[in-house]
This record gives sequence, structure tokens and C-alpha cells, in this order.
Amino acid sequence: MGRMNGGPWTWLRRHAQLLFNLGLFGFFAAVMGRETYAVWAEGRLDYVELSFAVQNAVMVALILLRRPHQAVDRNPLRQALALTAFLSGVFFMGEPPTGGATAVLVSGLIVFAANVLGLATLVNLGRSFGILIALRKVETRFLYSLIRHPMYATDILLRVGYLVSHLSWYTGILFALSTFCYGLRAVLEERFLAQQDPAYQAYMQRTRWRFLPGIF
Repeated sequence: MGRMNGGPWTWLRRHAQLLFNLGLFGFFAAVMGRETYAVWAEGRLDYVELSFAVQNAVMVALILLRRPHQAVDRNPLRQALALTAFLSGVFFMGEPPTGGATAVLVSGLIVFAANVLGLATLVNLGRSFGILIALRKVETRFLYSLIRHPMYATDILLRVGYLVSHLSWYTGILFALSTFCYGLRAVLEERFLAQQDPAYQAYMQRTRWRFLPGIF
């Protein structure tokens, strides 16, 4: 029977994306669930942390529910850059605060705004959500009709908020590097998608701005 169906390797190739998504889902669900529980146990689950937890929960669900990709960038360096941008927020964690009460308040408001916008972007992107550079379905509605990379823009805004109350040489350099990674990822992703799908070329002509409407 295995030979008739192509054998186990054929089955693995056919279900590779599903298995990969299941692995990612399990990993991120465990990590983010543990972190959320730790915040709750320490009595720090305020409106900022709660908005972050909700955004993470939606992201984890989309990893499991997203569409299979139609094409994926096979260049390991470009994918390493994409993954670095996505995971760069981890390197900010654990840094001691450097600002006073006003900085903490302003930081919290910016981070909360970034989390809400990030949640809206995830809902907007829906099953087209991806971590690596790949073509699923080109999303052009709502926030994506204003700028081409609202998800990356909210991630950068999140880091701005953190920087306000955790400013140091380390976080400043890390912010510059992570922002550079997001900017370069956006360019590389656009090139890949434009090569794969004419609809994305038309989208780029309609939507001029990458991160901020009317600016850049």
C-alpha cells in the first residue's frame, strides 16, 4: 500500500507545510503561553501586557490556519534576514528600565498602540500571514491599501515604545539593526513577490508607501 501511495517520503513532501506549521504552532504556543502565565503570576498583567498576549494568541492561531504558500524564496540568506527581523524583539527582553515614571507611561501608551495596530494588521492579513518570505495570497485591503508593510511598521513602533523606557547603547544599537533588517526584508520580499505574481506589481504601483503614508 505504501508503494501505491508513493511511500513515506511522498507523504512527507505532500504534508510538509502542515507539519511545519504544527511545529511552529506548538513552539510559539508553549513559549508565549509560558511568558503570559509568568506575567500574570507576577501581577504584571496590565492593559499593555494583555494587548500583547491577545496579539500573540491571534498570531499563533494564524500559524496553524494560514494558507499553504504558492512559492517560497529558496535563498537561505534572505530567509535568515527575514527570521532575524521577526525574532529581533526577543533580544530586547530583560533589559532594565532607564526612564522615570513619565517615560514608562509614554512607553506603555506607544506599546499598547503598536499592539492594537498589530492585532488589526493580523486580522487584516488573515490566512496570508507568514514569517518567512513566501507567496500566499496578496492582501491589498484596509491597512494594506495605505501602506505595503503595516505589520513591519507596527513591529518597529513596538520597539520605539520599548526604547522610550529602556534607552541604552545596547537597545539603541539593537533598534537600529532590527529596523534595518525590517527595511531590507521589505525590499527583498517585494522583489520576490513581484517576480512571482503580477498582481503584486500592480499593488505596488497603487500603494506607493512602505511604512508611513506620505513619507516612505
